[in-house]
Amino acid sequence: MHYIDELKKHGATWVRKQDFWLFGTATFKDGNQITDRQVVADAQHFFNLLDRHVLTRKQTLLGTRLERLVFLEYGKLGTNAHIHFLIKGTDLKHFKQIYYAAPRIWQSRINKAHNLIIKDNIGLDNTRSEYCWKEVKSHKRDVLLTECCHLN
Repeated sequence: MHYIDELKKHGATWVRKQDFWLFGTATFKDGNQITDRQVVADAQHFFNLLDRHVLTRKQTLLGTRLERLVFLEYGKLGTNAHIHFLIKGTDLKHFKQIYYAAPRIWQSRINKAHNLIIKDNIGLDNTRSEYCWKEVKSHKRDVLLTECCHLN
């Protein structure tokens, strides 16, 4: 248990240092009925669409992506799949673009999407950086959805 507590503590510290601008929670209509494979596919599709909406075509063709960390969680009962993410752009104008486009893209382009709530993460005490690690209960289950994460 000590190892897990240390992992959460160091994970939160590392996330805080990334200075992400926004924190989002994306849910599904029935998170109890969606598989991990579907969550990953939907999250990848969503973030690709968001990248293409915010960044220029040239940037995306060169492999540039919005910096983000994506976490897969299952809720209190362990059965309601959803994602949390921290994200930032490369230019301050990206803040509003991400803020307004993310919920619209999630609900219009993801088939089983319920909603996406996005919150400002600038200037906070960064408690959200700790929140992302809350479901780490053993070293056998990843919460970080590495297939969707991008850091420069």
